[in-house]
Amino acid sequence: MGEPDIGFQAGFGFYLGLVAAGVATIVGLLADVGTATLLGVLPSTVTVVAIVGHIYARGARGLPERIGRSRWRRLGCYAPAGAFTAVLLTAGITPVEATGRFVVLTVAAAVLAGVSGFGLDRMAKNRYVDALTADEPAATWTWQRSGGWNGEPAYAVIMAVMILAGVVSVWQGEWYLGPFWIVYGVVMILSRRYGWYDLDETDHWNPPEIRAHEAGLVVDRSFWNEFVPWETIDGVRLTDDELVVERRRFGLDSSLFDLRCDRSAIDDAEAVLEALERARGRADRRDSRAVEAAD
Repeated sequence: MGEPDIGFQAGFGFYLGLVAAGVATIVGLLADVGTATLLGVLPSTVTVVAIVGHIYARGARGLPERIGRSRWRRLGCYAPAGAFTAVLLTAGITPVEATGRFVVLTVAAAVLAGVSGFGLDRMAKNRYVDALTADEPAATWTWQRSGGWNGEPAYAVIMAVMILAGVVSVWQGEWYLGPFWIVYGVVMILSRRYGWYDLDETDHWNPPEIRAHEAGLVVDRSFWNEFVPWETIDGVRLTDDELVVERRRFGLDSSLFDLRCDRSAIDDAEAVLEALERARGRADRRDSRAVEAAD
């Protein structure tokens, strides 16, 4: 494990800075410090602590991988946000009165800590996955969901909500935009039903990519990666419509956890299936040798 990259160093420092600012906010509220004083001190607190956190992260080799490896450590990224929320919910038994200033500043501290915690969680998990899958992928393909998770139901729901919004607008006396949204929603549903225009089911913005590595599969959603180890995959099969990766989660077998990929979005589905079977076979042989060595 090497030195964390500059992006993680900055993100870690910024996270610590926001948490420190949140703590300073709560302490200032308890001490009845004026709002102007708090707003003047907080930016400096964020800056100073962020610099210190940046320097610490730069020297902490393997820090993102250690955080990303453990689900509990990643959950720990949200602990400050939870603590700030608890302070807000228990304001009735604290020495500070739950005034508007208290509520606004505490909510802001909780939200900022939660958002930055989410960013740190994602950065750490992505870097841990990258460390596990540093080898060249045996296969790569675009994951366009098939079955019940394609875009058709979502499209229908959106249009139905649009029609409902139009009906509510008309009921409230809005006779301009209301009828427009009703007509628009109906026309779009009918055009989809009778094929008045062509919408390619695989034409989606920035679809996820799946890569098969020696350690397992990586589902790359651009802003965060999901790792699926081979030992949690029960099988891979190819049908006329889809490539299905059967997997277990939380020790449970269910089709809800399967990765169902629209076959039409995969350039060479047969080649991908063969590469996956070879990779699974190598993983099974490694596991067998490990068990024999342990015995």
